[in-house]
Amino acid sequence: MAFESLLKSVEESAHEREQELRKKAQKQAEEIRADAQKQAEEIHERAIREAEKSAAIERNKQLYLAKGELKEQDLRSREKIFAAAFDEAGAQLARLRQEKTYPAVFERLTREAIAAMGTTPYRLHVDTRDRDLCTRTLAALGVRCEVLADIECAGGLTASSPDGLVRISNTVESRLERIREHKRRDIYAVLFGD
Repeated sequence: MAFESLLKSVEESAHEREQELRKKAQKQAEEIRADAQKQAEEIHERAIREAEKSAAIERNKQLYLAKGELKEQDLRSREKIFAAAFDEAGAQLARLRQEKTYPAVFERLTREAIAAMGTTPYRLHVDTRDRDLCTRTLAALGVRCEVLADIECAGGLTASSPDGLVRISNTVESRLERIREHKRRDIYAVLFGD
């Protein structure tokens, strides 16, 4: 009986030890599961944050590109309107020669060109249609110089030194181009309110 009692005691002790090990293993397994769950949640949250960050970066990039494209389209539209305005101005100025005021305009352009040349000997270059008007204008101003009908323009003239190295263009087209470049900002402000 002592042997049976000893065997029973050993069995009970082994059973208790087994229960204790099972509880310990179960507790460790739960801790491992809880830790794994926590790590999985952290990984999941990190992945969400990274995805949100990546989406925000992509959204900002797309917004930046869209704004740039809109600005570019706006600039192209404004430039088309600006060009159309100058095309219209050019078309209206092309009819300047038929206006009653053209002789006075031609005289003013001639005075400006002569003044710009100063005392340097010069030649005046005009459109064939303005040759007689130029001759009358020079006579009225008391100026003597060579007049060449060798340019084609909507009106006005060009003055040059005899060797052609100095050339001052005072034609309708050259003045329109100067205005186009020098007054661009002012014209944009009138056209677009900028």
